[in-house]
Amino acid sequence: MKPFVFFSASMLIALFSCDSYQPEKMAILEDYGSDQLKAINIATQKYPRTSNNYYRKGLILWDMGKRKEALESISKAVEMNDSRGEYHLFLAQTYVENDSMQAAFKAAQKAESLGLDTLALNELLSDLYLKQRRPETALEHINSALGKDPDIAGNYLRKGNILIAMSQPEEAEQSLLKCLSLDPESSGASKALADIYLARGDYDNALVYIDKNLAKSPGDVDFLYKKGIAKAETGQLDPSVGLFRTVIARDDTYEPAYSKLGDVYYRKRDFDSARYFSNGALQLDDQDIEALLTLARISDRQKAYWVSLNYYDKIMAIDSTHSPSVEERKKLRGKIAWLQYLEKNQGAGNSE
Repeated sequence: MKPFVFFSASMLIALFSCDSYQPEKMAILEDYGSDQLKAINIATQKYPRTSNNYYRKGLILWDMGKRKEALESISKAVEMNDSRGEYHLFLAQTYVENDSMQAAFKAAQKAESLGLDTLALNELLSDLYLKQRRPETALEHINSALGKDPDIAGNYLRKGNILIAMSQPEEAEQSLLKCLSLDPESSGASKALADIYLARGDYDNALVYIDKNLAKSPGDVDFLYKKGIAKAETGQLDPSVGLFRTVIARDDTYEPAYSKLGDVYYRKRDFDSARYFSNGALQLDDQDIEALLTLARISDRQKAYWVSLNYYDKIMAIDSTHSPSVEERKKLRGKIAWLQYLEKNQGAGNSE
């Protein structure tokens, strides 16, 4: 993420003592470097109470890749002058780069409260509200960003992801297609479209985007995983096993591939392999419902009914509305009750 404004090196010293500059009127600085950093350090020493100095120093450090130092500098600027929206926006951007999302959200909201309404701020707020699981508010901000510039492909990708979070796949599809019309190489849009088509059961369309991107990036584990899903869902179990194993070979922390492998091996009636990969998934995510469901089904088939019921109970604790688990658990409890009834009656008959 690039800061939203830069400054000409020739203007730095002359303006360092002034707190009333207008960023949009300043020339763009194409190449920061050690000379600019030296100049700003001199200016900071000469005018230590000027917040602009620390703000500009933060921009220079940012462009040099010194994210933590940039955060320290812009934090100093905000401490000195809390009324500048652009300061708080830059502070929010540096917090994002330093993985401090709550602090970034607070700083971005502060920038907005001060009347800032830039493209960059709306993009950032859109991302942060989506992370906060508030997609409706995120949508408001990305629509505002698109109103300021309707030709940024990445913002249609943002909007598509927000609409997916709002369970509006048809609208998301249109936004993602718009993204690809502006940037045909957007792998993010292709991945999101593949997910929409996979969820819809439109595997032919999903494979169009998957194979197109694998032709360019044959080692992309996300697309290899999605191709594995398409193969598995169309009954091509052996190819799907190969694809999921390739994903794990390339990234042994790719948890969904373990879970899917467990399911595929269960469908192939290879229960040992199914159990192995399902347990591998749970080591990476102990709340993986698909892995728990596979283990519950294996235990049921192997007549370890109480073990199976324990797995179903774990699923209910995670999601009590998970339809397959609710139905299967109900049937299992009925089976256990019937077996207990038979065992009780058989014992009573023997005692007579």
